[in-house]
This record gives sequence, C-alpha cells and structure tokens, in this order.
Amino acid sequence: MSEHSIARSRIKLLTVLGFFLVPFFIAIIGYFFFPSWFTSAATVNHAPLVQPVVTLEPFTNLKIDESQLTLDSLKRKWTIVHRLDGGCSENCEKALYNSRQTRHALGKDSGRVQRILLGSDIRLLENTGQKHPDMSLVLRVQGGLDQQLAAVAVANDMAADDALLVDPLGNIMMIIPSDLNPTDLLKDLKKLLKLSKIG
Repeated sequence: MSEHSIARSRIKLLTVLGFFLVPFFIAIIGYFFFPSWFTSAATVNHAPLVQPVVTLEPFTNLKIDESQLTLDSLKRKWTIVHRLDGGCSENCEKALYNSRQTRHALGKDSGRVQRILLGSDIRLLENTGQKHPDMSLVLRVQGGLDQQLAAVAVANDMAADDALLVDPLGNIMMIIPSDLNPTDLLKDLKKLLKLSKIG
C-alpha cells in the first residue's frame, strides 16, 4: 500500500471521527461556558418565582364595597395583588398601569386574571380605584391576606411597589417587580394561562 493511499485513509478516518468528536466538544464547551445555548426561551420566565411557593391559609378581608374577599375568591382565577403602603408613588402608579394594560392585552383570556389592591386608607383606595375600575379594592385586616403577603415580601426582599401573583389554587408563586417590562409580564402570563388547566 503506497504512502499516498495510507495518507488518504488517515484523512478519511480523521474526517469520520471529526463528525462525531467536534459536535461533542462543542456541546461540552457550550454546556459549561454558555449554558444559555441549552435553555429554551419557552421555559424562561421574566418575573422571579417565589421560592419555595407559599400556599395561602384561609382568610377574610373586607372590600370597600362591604363584600368579602376570602381564599375561595382567589381560587377561581389567577390573581395579581398590589399592596399600598401609605401613598401611591410613581412606581406604584406605573406598576398598576402595567398590570392593567397587560390584563387587557390578554384579550379573551383577560377574564381568567383578576387584580386586587390592598390598603388601609379607604379614600386612597377609592381614588386609585377610579383609574382602575377592573380592580377589587380590599382593606387590610389583622390576620388577613396582607399579613401573609407581607411575610413573603420580606422573605423575598421585595420592593414596596412590587406585586405578587397568586395561582388558582391559592399559591403565591411569582413576584412582579414594579419595573418589569409589561411585554415580559404579558409573555409570562400567556405562558401560565396556556399551561394551566384551571383558572
């Protein structure tokens, strides 16, 4: 066998090995140094998750229209909960506006999502509610919903104007930062509604 034939055989062998080894090494490098290559955009949420998920205990709060908000009220829908602490700052207004517009942008699925505003000042709740007629205005009460949300807010180092998302089973499962891009919030909600068999 001539040296030329041997050289050609070696090249063929190396080529065949290359077809198997090169993708393998690229995958190894990508896995350790560029993990985002292996993360599907469909599996990434933009809003941070509450870790671990917190399941709400039964509660009763009074709305300003004197009807009651209970745990059962939340178990029918996905619920975005905003909390007023004193006045409503510019960030607070922005967060409320973004959640309202995002809910509207859900179109036919908007009825699967409800919004709640918790606060202690009836006049402030009423004034804020005038801009957000789709939102339930709920008073704080000792041992009520807000007390459970406050513990989650502290544990997750939330800002005062951040909201929380509660699933139809009564689990506090996602933080909605006040500065979250509403387009990203819409993507997260659409994904959750698509995957959800309830609510």
